[in-house]
This record gives sequence, C-alpha cells and structure tokens, in this order.
Amino acid sequence: MSSAKTLYSILNVIIFLLLIAIGLGIFFFVALLFGIKQDFVDLRVDVINFKTEAMLYVYTILRLGVYAIFIKALWDMRKAIKLFLKKDFYNNELIKTLSTSGKFMVITGVSAWCINGISNVFFNFQFSIGFSEKTLVYLFLIGIGLFLMLMSTVLRDTKTIKEENDLTI
Repeated sequence: MSSAKTLYSILNVIIFLLLIAIGLGIFFFVALLFGIKQDFVDLRVDVINFKTEAMLYVYTILRLGVYAIFIKALWDMRKAIKLFLKKDFYNNELIKTLSTSGKFMVITGVSAWCINGISNVFFNFQFSIGFSEKTLVYLFLIGIGLFLMLMSTVLRDTKTIKEENDLTI
C-alpha cells in the first residue's frame, strides 16, 4: 500500500501544480486581453497565426476545457486511490469513481488529439499523419483511461462474485 500512498501524494502535487499553472495562464491571458503591458512573462501572440481574434479565444477556451476535464479525471483518480487506501475493494463508489476517471481520461486524450490536429491545420497550415511525441502522450492518456475503465469492470465483477459466494455460505 506504500505505492498507493506515493501515487496519492503525486496526484495531489500534480493537481496543485496544474491549478496554479492554469490560474497564472488565465491571469496573463486576461491581462493580454485588456491590453495591460507586463514584462514579467514574455507572452507574445502572433496575430499572423490566428486569422481572427475570435480563433485565439476559441482555441484558448477549448484548451482550458481539456485541462478542466483532465483535472477532473485526476481528481476522481485521487478519490479512487483514497478508497484503495481504506482497503475496501468492493465499494460501489470506488467502482464508479474508477469508471468516471477512465472516461474523463479517454475524453481528454481524444479531444486534445483532435484540437492539436485542427490547430495544426488552421494555424500552421500543415496536415500530418504520423506519430509524434504529442500523439504518443494522447494515446497514453487514452490507454490509461481504458485501463481504469477495465479495472472498474473487474472490480464490479469481483464484487458480484463475492456477493454470490457470501449468499452460498
């Protein structure tokens, strides 16, 4: 169970750092929108990359949505690890939390992959088919999500078998 405690601690740190990074990103983006000049972060937006200013806003909102879904998936995984630490493997809440975390991970991987592909077409004017580092990360997120959903199904089936065994005794 020490590995579960370690994973729980790592998830807490990752969620904390992601929330700080997103908060700072939103702060500097809003400062940019209001035209506030700052020298703290070298934040430049190439207007050439975006055909209209609305494309910049839509792209940013889509990316923030993906990050929000990812944080929700990590939060649910954190709740599942907390339930694992209690050593109650036949808990309905654990099964449901693993399933939702897996679904959110799959949604995060697929939507981030699609947004990345669309942004390459519209902003960089290139369409490429192949594996890059980003593609492997998206596939890894999808794989983690499918694994969490599989673990949820396995725990649900073992819970059913345990209940049947308890009735026969």
